[in-house]
Amino acid sequence: MELVKSQEKKPVIYGQETIKIHEFLGVKLEGEFMGISLKHVLEISKNLEIFPVPLTPSYIKGVVNLRGEILPVVSIKEMIGMPQHTETTRLIILETKLGKLAVEVDSVYGVVRIKEDQLEPNPMNTIYSDYLSNVAQIKEGFISIIDLEKLFPERE
Repeated sequence: MELVKSQEKKPVIYGQETIKIHEFLGVKLEGEFMGISLKHVLEISKNLEIFPVPLTPSYIKGVVNLRGEILPVVSIKEMIGMPQHTETTRLIILETKLGKLAVEVDSVYGVVRIKEDQLEPNPMNTIYSDYLSNVAQIKEGFISIIDLEKLFPERE
């Protein structure tokens, strides 16, 4: 499967209708299929050596040196209160309102394209539903879309 950085895509036209396609990086967190908007994804890396940083919240696992750039490593699972049983295997480098950072994921599926009309508001009421913006039923199964704006809000 080929991963590509998405630029602003032109809408796909079927007949008279214009349908906007959203692109997400499909990842697994504790067996759950989740999506991260490709507009925030800079790269995917295998786990690098993480250097712990004292006196930080428990969801900050430390920092990594990515080609000379020091980035914080965040556990999404710990931030949202998801039980942790599966070992993480990949780091996703993201550009957020807080700057560049790395998040841990269990595995990477690849790019998932979803028509705008397939995205539904999050109907779930779970411990971490505040951090999910949408859900969709696609051929690969049920996908929950992570809301990075809520997960990493801009500091005031």
